[in-house]
Amino acid sequence: MKIRMYNVGFGDCFCIRDRKNNLLVDFGTSNNRIGGRPRSDIFDVVISDLTTISHKNLLLTNFHPDHLSGLLYMMKKRRDSYEFGTIYLPDVFSSQKMSRTLGLFLLADLVKDCCLPSHQVSLFALVEALSKRKQNVKLLSRGMIFEDRYQVLWPSQEVIAEETLKVLERLGKEEEECWSQVVDFAEKLRKIIWDMTEENCEKKVSVAELDKEFRTISGTPEFARLLEIMGTRELELRQFKNKVSIVFQNKEDGDWNLLFTGDVQKKHLGMIADNYDGQAPLYEHYWCIKAPHHGTESHYFDFRPFTPENILISNGIYHANSKRRARMYRTSTQYTGLFHIGDGDTYMCCSNSDCCDGCRDGCSCREQHIIAPKYYLDI
Repeated sequence: MKIRMYNVGFGDCFCIRDRKNNLLVDFGTSNNRIGGRPRSDIFDVVISDLTTISHKNLLLTNFHPDHLSGLLYMMKKRRDSYEFGTIYLPDVFSSQKMSRTLGLFLLADLVKDCCLPSHQVSLFALVEALSKRKQNVKLLSRGMIFEDRYQVLWPSQEVIAEETLKVLERLGKEEEECWSQVVDFAEKLRKIIWDMTEENCEKKVSVAELDKEFRTISGTPEFARLLEIMGTRELELRQFKNKVSIVFQNKEDGDWNLLFTGDVQKKHLGMIADNYDGQAPLYEHYWCIKAPHHGTESHYFDFRPFTPENILISNGIYHANSKRRARMYRTSTQYTGLFHIGDGDTYMCCSNSDCCDGCRDGCSCREQHIIAPKYYLDI
């Protein structure tokens, strides 16, 4: 087994490869240029590499641009080059109650860029892309087994539903009618994805009609007021997408244990480590652990008790209008030179050392592999 870790800047793209099964975990970036090269060039390199694999499935840990923009590029610009047997998504689609969560996702997109979801990388754009071609979609939640070899540790529908309600409790009664329209629209998106999980589903979907409907909803003064209120909680909404991020590990404990964490939040990763519901304990040792959310301080988790041989950090440079915001997305010093496991070595496998706070005077990690300026690294 090997993991191919692609250099996609501030983004995630991994391929778990072996002789029988190949699983692409995320494919996206938030950068327009990566190492001086246009991101379309980087996407083309990854796509060309993927075409050499005959049997492959795709897992999207969450719906942020830095996890799925490459997939949307592939589906729009390179339609003849992609073929996934199964596409795995976080399960926020199997229950009608999750429409409220999806509604928050839509508002998060609008608050961030002030444009329609269909005009940017977003949940709406993903639904639009998947609708253009028959897909075999499977939804993942805690406790499930997929690929006959991996166990899902997160998300939990029950926990996400509860945290959704906590956000909605802050809305006033004057916004309830408009919010109900957003939820009704989100329910239509939910049903589209849910239908894709059904075998032999041949339903035709007019995304253009949905786009028109959403334009009508978003053109009202009531919607503007709702968006203004949500705008004061912009960071919270944007981070809310991380609450559904898929986390998974091997189904059985062994020498090649993997732990992929997507953008899981520190609170939820703590719940997973504590095996809060008794369903799925973590293992004592891991061959590879993918650090959550690009190794940033806000999502830092101490993996030393699990004695990892390799820590994977997809830490390209994050560009922001604010210096404070740009600093928030740099790699935490807690992952750098201080991360030594007893007398052994943990290899830090990073996309780029230029965005690491522990690398101002040269890389301080005892053992490290830096991908940049290359395109990928095999672990």
